[in-house]
Parts: sequence; structure tokens; C-alpha cells
Amino acid sequence: PTPYVIDQTTSGCSGSAFTSVTPVDGANGNRVPSLTKYSWSAPTVTGGMTGGVAASAQTSINGTLTNLTNVAQTAVYIVTPTSGAAGSCQGAPFNVTVTINPKPFVTPRTETICSGQTFTTTPVNNLPDTTTIVPTGTTYTWTVVDNTSVSGESNVSIAQSSISQTLVNNSNTVQTVTYTVTPKSGDTGLCVGSPFTITVSVNPKPVILNQTTTICSDAAFTINPSNAAPTTIVPANTTYTWTVVDNTNVTGDVDEPTAKTNISQTLTNLTNTAQSVVYTVTPTSGAAGNCVGATFTVTVTVSPKPTVANETTSVCSRSAFTVTPTTGNGNIIAASTTYSWAIPVMESGITGGAAGLAASNLTSISGTLINSTNAPLKATYTVTPKSGVCNGAPFTVEVTVNPKPEIPAQTATICSGTAFPFVLANASPTAATIIPVNTTYTWTVATNINVTGQSAQPTPQSNISQTLTNLTNTAQNVVYTVTPVSGAQ
Repeated sequence: PTPYVIDQTTSGCSGSAFTSVTPVDGANGNRVPSLTKYSWSAPTVTGGMTGGVAASAQTSINGTLTNLTNVAQTAVYIVTPTSGAAGSCQGAPFNVTVTINPKPFVTPRTETICSGQTFTTTPVNNLPDTTTIVPTGTTYTWTVVDNTSVSGESNVSIAQSSISQTLVNNSNTVQTVTYTVTPKSGDTGLCVGSPFTITVSVNPKPVILNQTTTICSDAAFTINPSNAAPTTIVPANTTYTWTVVDNTNVTGDVDEPTAKTNISQTLTNLTNTAQSVVYTVTPTSGAAGNCVGATFTVTVTVSPKPTVANETTSVCSRSAFTVTPTTGNGNIIAASTTYSWAIPVMESGITGGAAGLAASNLTSISGTLINSTNAPLKATYTVTPKSGVCNGAPFTVEVTVNPKPEIPAQTATICSGTAFPFVLANASPTAATIIPVNTTYTWTVATNINVTGQSAQPTPQSNISQTLTNLTNTAQNVVYTVTPVSGAQ
């Protein structure tokens, strides 16, 4: 018998053997004697397909064709059947039309993101070059090599139209995540392509907790965050910019739009109470991606530093002086301010100067000085004020120590009806006698009834003198108690 076969169709995926055609006797009018063989010449193809070759004496029509496009292409084989043992009769040629569906082919890809961002890879046909084949409706599944320093990576077994995940780098160095992706063409054949890789570089992004610090007025604070993953992530060469909420009681707090390697400013507290300055800082990673982290705050407490102008005071010899600076007129005195000082510098003739020790926590400057001359002398204290841990600049307290009259008991003898004049002189009768210039005297008197002319004197006098008359024939004593007061000093 002579074979007779109607035209046939089949399909396959690019690069894989298409479904072979083996005509069946009696199907759709086919006549296929036993042991029928088939021969064909190279097929006619569309789309530049390759792989089509001639063949002879085959039991079925088969082959492997490669479609380098992203749409289905066809190959038409003209096949001549020949019967087998029963006569080797050649039948009429028939066509076998083969549809070759495209198979995705994607070269390895790379992506770079900042920590916390989402990468998305959507392959495009003919990009980056013509070797890339992406049929319409291609989908992807993947596996991923786990990186313990990265979270968010996971295998995906449900077909996706692109490859995408959100990755978080929990370290302060660049981390890579490698995906192995299997592409599959869409409606045209469901052809599975060769796996390809996507290597994602995840640059670190700064993660810094809110910071606090305390400084003294007129001092600089410096915040240099250090890496302590996973709570604090500081990539190499991280820089900072900031804005600041202005505190009108503080100077030196300004915005900084230019990237700095640390957060630092010098702040001055204009008051006598602690002030706070709040910075909102934006960190940006360095060479590895320039990734901008979430803002954090730096709260700086600026403790007051005592500022005291030089002080002057005066005191009488042997009397205590006390100087307690107060806020105002340029002075800044916190409630807890204490003072310390060394032994004062004293002019010759002054004694009694003593140091004020810091351990004593003295809240004022005080002392008792002795002027052993009859002229004013000065002692100068250099005082260091301190509020909490903040030392202020030293200031001076200049104490003028005015002399105080020091006169021993005096005696005089007169005749009745005459005046006694006491003319007192400094350093007489001994060096211990101190009579400042312009010293005046007041006195009271113990009344002696045998004497007239004695009287108290409440009005200051430049000397001590009265005329006394003895009414008897024996010597009488009159005792005056005299109070001396130094003069203009």
C-alpha cells in the first residue's frame, strides 16, 4: 500500500525538541502502512530560527529548533512518507507545521539599593542587548542564598511579573544578596528558561538613637556616634546635617546644612539656670551609597557658668567683710554657685588673709582682716566661682581695710581750775597705738561730786579736754570712758 498522510501540526519550546509527529493509520483519513518511514528536507522557517535540518528514513518527524525572538515562530517541513516492508511505496508529500514558542533568556543582573529600600528587576526584551529574550507575560520564581546580616530576603515559588523585595541591611558595611531566578514564558508555550542570577548590593543606612549630653556654658559639645549593630548602625564616613530649635537664652545654636563628620557646636547660656537645645540631625552614609538615615535628636543641656565682675568693698580692721555676688549688671550667678580662693595679696601692714577652700562649698567671699597701721590698706582676693561642675572665670575682690583706733588707757594730772589736754599721737606711747588721721572722740564720765566741769560729750571732738575744779582740799580723780572713731576712712 501507498502511505497517505494529511498535513500535520505540532509545537515546542525554543531549544528543546518539539513534540514529534508520528502519523496514525486511520486517523483523519490517514493511511499508514506498517514500518512507514519519513524523509524531509530542511524546513522553511520564520524569524530566523535555527536548527532545522533534513532527515531520511525516520519513524517520526522530530527536531530541535531555536527561536531567538520573543514571539512564536513557525517551521514548515515537507515530508515524504514511504511504506515499509510491504513494497516500499512512496506516498504524496505532506506538510508538518511546527510552532516554536520563545523561551526566556536573561543575563545575570545586578541591583544596588539603600537599606530599607525595595529593589525591582523587570527584564525587558533586547535589553541590555539582543541576547535578552523576554516573551510577553513572562513570570519569575526564585530562590535566595540567605545573608544573616540582611532581613527581608525570601524564596518565592508563586510566579511574579517582576523580581522585587524590600531588604534591610543590619550591619554598617555593604551586604550582598544573590537570587537565582527561573523565568517562564507566558501564554505562548509556558516555556521555562535557564535560571539567571540577580546580585543585590544593599548599602548600609545609618540608624542612630536619640542622643543627650550636658556641657558647661561657653564649652563645645561633640557627638560622634559609633557603630553598635543592630540598634545603632554607623557606616564608615557617615556625615551629619542638622536643624535646631532656637533657644533665645542660648547663643551658638545654628542650623548646619553642610555635611559634617560629627555634631558639634559651642553654646553659651545667657541665664543662671540650665537651658536645653534640641537638634534634629539627618545622618547620611559615606562612600557606600550615600544612604540617608532617619533623623534623630541631640538634646544638649547647657549648664550655667558663673560670670562675676570684679568686686570692691571696704571694712574696718578686725571686722568681718562678706561679698555675695548677685545676678544682674552682667553677673550670672546660679543658685548653687560656690566660691574658692587662695590667700589674698595684701599690702604690708595687713594680716588675717586666709584661703577659701573649694571643699567648703562657700556661698560668699568673707574674711576678717587686721590693719595694724593708721592708713587704709588693700587686700586683693582672686576668686573662682563654680556652679555644679562648671567653673567660671576668676574675678577679684578688692577689700579696703580701714584702720581702727587702738589707744591704751591714758592718765593726766592737773591743778584745780585748769584744763587737761590729751594730745594723742600715732604709735605713742607704743607702736601698738593706732590713731588714724582725723580720729574723733566722744566720751562719758563717772561723776565725782567733789569736782565741777566734768561732763559727757556725745559730739565727736578732735581731742579730749575739759576744765575741772576740785572743791576739796584733797586730790580727786575723774574717770572718762572715751570712744575713738577713725576719720574720713
